[in-house]
Formats: sequence, C-alpha cells, structure tokens
Amino acid sequence: MDQFNPQQKLFSLVRNAEVSTVSLRNLTARTVRDDTAHFYGEVADLLGIRIDETHDWLKITVPAILPKRNQRDNQAFLTRPLRYALLDFLKENPMERFGSCAICIVHNYDEALGKRRIRDYDNIETKRYLDVIESMLLTNDSGLLCTVLQATKVSDRDCTEFYLMRPETLSTWAKNHIKSTTNSCFE
Repeated sequence: MDQFNPQQKLFSLVRNAEVSTVSLRNLTARTVRDDTAHFYGEVADLLGIRIDETHDWLKITVPAILPKRNQRDNQAFLTRPLRYALLDFLKENPMERFGSCAICIVHNYDEALGKRRIRDYDNIETKRYLDVIESMLLTNDSGLLCTVLQATKVSDRDCTEFYLMRPETLSTWAKNHIKSTTNSCFE
C-alpha cells in the first residue's frame, strides 16, 4: 500500500522503545536502593561507551549525541553509564585532573545513513556530557581553563568522541584529525 510507510513505522517503534528504556532506567535508579554501579557498568558496555588513553590525549566514545534539547531526562540513559564507565576507568588508571585542557568533540555520522542527517552544532546537546567529564577529570570547565572545539566526521557508525588533552597538544591533534574529518565531509 502506498499509504503504509515501513520506514516511518520503524522510526516510531524505535522512538517508543527509547522512551520506554529511558523511563525504565530512571524508575529503577529512583526505586532500587542497592548499588547500581554494576548495572550501569553493563549498560555502558552495551552502549559502546569506551575510554582510551594515549600518550597525548584521552578519548571518550559515546553513542551519537542527537537528542532534542528540550527534554529534561533525554540524556540520562547515556550520562549515568558514562559516569560509571569513567569511575571504572579511573579505578584502573588513576590520573590527575586536568587543570587546563582542550576538549575536542567529534560527531561521527554513519555514511550509509546519508549526510542529510548532519546537524548544526547548536542543535546537539553536549553540556550534560561535559558536566560528567568535568566532575571526574577536570578541576574546572571554565572558559579560562578549557577550550572546547567541535568537528563533524562521516564515519562507519554514529558516535560522538570527546578528546581531552593538554592545550599544547591541540595542534598535533588538529593536524591528525581536522584535515581528515573535514575532507571526508565534502568528498
């Protein structure tokens, strides 16, 4: 039937599943008084939240950050698992907090899903993620201490990467990432 659009139906089902999942996680977090660290650690692993450390920077990978900005709990399903993933990482890799730093946020979009999905940076909510990162890894996220840059990359999957580094490392990071990121968007 021409009126039946399976793609729209599928998107509707996915949206409903996401809303239900977030609601169920929030209900569990509010009512279960046991230690939920193990639960959120598993969720972080299932969501593909990763923290990788190199000599020059720390890379935090989360699923794509594309929520609507007007919903209060729209990111809780990612920020809580991110917090627990950072706690686990810091248990195994103790490190000093960054006094001053550069944070580079790379929004990766799955090439197979088309470039029309690429959003303006002001329509992507990063504040709550930066707040979690700041609470665990920075002394302060003031503009006097932190430089925050954003870039877009066409990739093999949707995800968002946060690169944290000392300010003097930023030029090396940019040479390795910005050129390849920018070129891949316009090919």
